[in-house]
Amino acid sequence: MKKRYAFLYLVLCMMSAPYTLNAQSNKGINFQAIARNNNGYTIPNKLLNIRVSIKTDTNSTKNEYQEIAPVTTNALGLFSIVVGQLENNKTITMGPFESINWSKTEKYLQIEVDTLGDFSFINMGIQKINYVPFSFYADNVGAQNINGIIGLSQGGTGFDNLKELKEFLAIDKINNTPDSVKPISVLVANILNTKLNTVDTLKLSTRINLKLNSADTLSLSNRIKLIAKTDTSFLSTRIDSKLNKIDTVTLSNRINKKINIGEIAALDIMSALGYTPIRDDYGSFYDTAAQPAIVATATALKFPFMSLSNNISVGNNTSLAPTKITVLHAGIYNVKYAIQMLKNDVGADIASVWIRRNGSAYLNTNVNFNITGSGIKNLLTGSYYVDLGTNDYVEIYYSVKNSNSIPTGNLVQSTPSRPATPSVFVTIDRIN
Repeated sequence: MKKRYAFLYLVLCMMSAPYTLNAQSNKGINFQAIARNNNGYTIPNKLLNIRVSIKTDTNSTKNEYQEIAPVTTNALGLFSIVVGQLENNKTITMGPFESINWSKTEKYLQIEVDTLGDFSFINMGIQKINYVPFSFYADNVGAQNINGIIGLSQGGTGFDNLKELKEFLAIDKINNTPDSVKPISVLVANILNTKLNTVDTLKLSTRINLKLNSADTLSLSNRIKLIAKTDTSFLSTRIDSKLNKIDTVTLSNRINKKINIGEIAALDIMSALGYTPIRDDYGSFYDTAAQPAIVATATALKFPFMSLSNNISVGNNTSLAPTKITVLHAGIYNVKYAIQMLKNDVGADIASVWIRRNGSAYLNTNVNFNITGSGIKNLLTGSYYVDLGTNDYVEIYYSVKNSNSIPTGNLVQSTPSRPATPSVFVTIDRIN
């Protein structure tokens, strides 16, 4: 069950001096109290909601001003608020504070407290405000209530009769003498003497009279107006479309740096580079299917699929099999091959692999590989430089002594996920 607390209030302080808050003049009444529980012990470090109301009498339910302010007691149970002060965490439920008329009736301060934070307030009593209102009343004091003499620094005259005030202001010598017979000062007389008389401006007037009037220039104006405005429109358009000299400086410099067509030859490029540029020719071809061969028979490997290619292609042989790797440009090419050979039965075998160029065996390219049986995969690889001319082709040939030795690939594999393994694979690229 939640527990309510009772309060004992200590003191109602005098009104604080005016100060500026949020760019507005704001005054208030300082209020302090100590929070105690039902047993009389102070309540330290407690968050409370305090509702303060200003009334005209103790019995009235009508409030002239009311605010709700959250406070936190200190270690001694003490808290302070400034009634009427504008604060970000304060809620003004009736006001504003500046509208309270302190001059007409007595004022009473009612304090209510909410200890649970549910805005259920307990009335802690009402007390009369005795002295603070007089400072607020002084802000709007009526002139008829002033006793004594108000000094000059407070906006008064400092005197209580007209005679002494006129003497103080040095205007006691002023009388009702007509302006026409009043004397003038030396300074005014000097200024008047420097003014021009009518006769002084006669020469200027004569010059003005010699000037042409507006009507005198009518004929000239008409002649000017008769000039066709369109006569210069075409010329103006042409001028507007022209570039200024400075506009073309950058363009001229760029043009001057350009080389005319035909001024540079291939030899000039090779001389500047220090070597002869070669086109970028390459190709990558493969097959994933098994490619069996007849025992002791030269068999060309087929490459029906392409990975990448530039200026190199695979053509068909006389049996319409894709075996001819054909180049577009002459040059030295690096040919690399890889064959996955599988022999399912027991025992061993020998597989021979070599290169043919344009249908003839290419010198010193044959390699004999030992093949292990019993389902063991054997990898046969080779790399050679081959001199090829324009539209020449190469083929990769092999032979076996046992028909169970077959180039075999693998499909896409899992656990872990792996791509397919080609049965035969070849890359070819021109040396630059």
